[in-house]
Amino acid sequence: MSRSLLTLFVASGVIALSGCKETKSEAWYKQHPDETYTVYTKCLKDGEASDNCEFAHRAAIMYAQIGKPGIKEKFEALFQLEAKKIKSVTE
Repeated sequence: MSRSLLTLFVASGVIALSGCKETKSEAWYKQHPDETYTVYTKCLKDGEASDNCEFAHRAAIMYAQIGKPGIKEKFEALFQLEAKKIKSVTE
């Protein structure tokens, strides 16, 4: 009986943990512009407010302000689209 109960607890723990996404740090996002763009775009689309979204947002702001050519414009365009979307909702 106790062995089957232990198996049940272990299986439940594995199932619960398998649904968790890995959280990456803000520093990680600041070193990976392509992943930042992908994650932040998905967060905007889904309306998600996770730590990953917050860290990706902070890194995206950095890229839009001081990113390398090509990367900076990509993030500036993303923020311009976001601003248009917000403006259309508030009008």
